[in-house]
Amino acid sequence: ELTELLRGEAVTVAGSATATANAPTLAGPGRLSQSFSLAALVERMNELYAAGLDMVVAADAVWSALPARIDLLAAELQRTRRLAHSVGVRPGEHPAGDDLERITRTLTRLREEVVSDPLAFWVPAQGSSAPGGGRPDTTVYDREARALEEVRREIDAVLGVRQDAEQRLIRLRDLLSRADRTLAEARAARGEVLAKIAATEVPVVSGPPTVLQEQLATAAEYRRQAQWHRLSPLLDSLEQKAEDELLRARESLTAVTAPLAVRAELRGRLDAYKAKVARHGLAEDPLLVERYDAARRMLWSAPCDLRVAEQAVLRYQQAAAEALGSARVPEQGGPRDGDGGGKA
Repeated sequence: ELTELLRGEAVTVAGSATATANAPTLAGPGRLSQSFSLAALVERMNELYAAGLDMVVAADAVWSALPARIDLLAAELQRTRRLAHSVGVRPGEHPAGDDLERITRTLTRLREEVVSDPLAFWVPAQGSSAPGGGRPDTTVYDREARALEEVRREIDAVLGVRQDAEQRLIRLRDLLSRADRTLAEARAARGEVLAKIAATEVPVVSGPPTVLQEQLATAAEYRRQAQWHRLSPLLDSLEQKAEDELLRARESLTAVTAPLAVRAELRGRLDAYKAKVARHGLAEDPLLVERYDAARRMLWSAPCDLRVAEQAVLRYQQAAAEALGSARVPEQGGPRDGDGGGKA
């Protein structure tokens, strides 16, 4: 009988009402009673103790980590909301305001769930036998913290707009004014080219876009009404458009004045060769004088045919090169004056 007591299943453990709810009990889930040997009973008790300890450690770790961090993030959220309201960032009026509302709801719900069911936010460590092996699941918390940081950066950008809006508006007005002046200069230059240069296609110069001036007026109105959240993206867009408009105006001016630049280059080349032949005492050469006068008449007359004038300049250059080459023959071994066929 003693042997049976020590080695047999001599201990009967009654179940409990919670057994039907799959709660860990000595008798096991769904059983009203079970018999154990003393050794099996001790083993079962150790298993239940380890499971209970693991649950307690896990719950304590979650409660110790997440609620405090959520509270700190919620406090930062409230500061950010106050700052957002001060610059007009509100729900329904700005995406950042809607984000703040969503983050607020998520954090409130997250804290309630963490407090009521901490084990739902516990990630057990794989292969660990230590009590409470694992870590709190901070996935939702981390996501909302990142979202709040992004909102804060947007609000900081709006604050920056409030501080330097006037200077940015002044710079925008200056950019658009310079673009308008450049386009006006291009239109005047186009008229000059059409009058002075023959047989040349001159691109049409468009007027300044009125939409940019309208948007600039809207930006100024936003500033007067302290609607910084609307002013911020509008200024960013306007600054890029104003830079593009100034670049377009400069390109138009360059395009319409290209024939005048070609004429100026031909005039400079002609005068440079005249000075070169004069240094060599050939200024009175009849052929050079004749070709110089012909080229000069073409370049200084209106309208000027650039193709014909360029050919006249080339003929003068060739005659000058030949004359300079003949003049060097008696000077063998002396320093040469440079390439007679190149540009001066």
